[in-house]
Amino acid sequence: DHRSIAVTQTFPHLIRSLLLIVCASLLAACQSVPQQRGFTAEQVAVLKAEGFVEDGPGWALSMPERLLFSTDESSVPAEQQARITDIASKLVSVGITTARVEGHTDSTGTAAYNLTLSNARAQAIAAPMQAGGMQFTPDQIIGRGEAVPMSSNDTEEGRQDNRRVVVIVTP
Repeated sequence: DHRSIAVTQTFPHLIRSLLLIVCASLLAACQSVPQQRGFTAEQVAVLKAEGFVEDGPGWALSMPERLLFSTDESSVPAEQQARITDIASKLVSVGITTARVEGHTDSTGTAAYNLTLSNARAQAIAAPMQAGGMQFTPDQIIGRGEAVPMSSNDTEEGRQDNRRVVVIVTP
């Protein structure tokens, strides 16, 4: 009978199709939902209002005083600490709870000393940010020493630019 031959020939095809559908469904179920990329409009508005500027994949704090330090200094004046704590509170209020804090120096002094000083500068900025509710892991508070100059160390103005801390937030 030709009907039994047709059923016999389509049955393996039906099984194969069913298996493919089951496998595809299982694979789809195993995929994770991709995380949102970038900051929300509300987060961007707060970042801009607080002096952050877009810098590659993240945003970097660019305060008028640019978190600059005097030669051989790592202390932050009380009024600047209060401002940094306020910035951190505003970031936390929109769900930005962490950042990378990078300290820098000019080229005056030894490389080892500058690394220690730049770390102290990063810590001095991270502390009021933590008071504002932000949380950091030790690897997020970094001293870069004199390795990443912003300006030439050949002039006093250039050396001043290089004695800084940069706060970087990424989505």
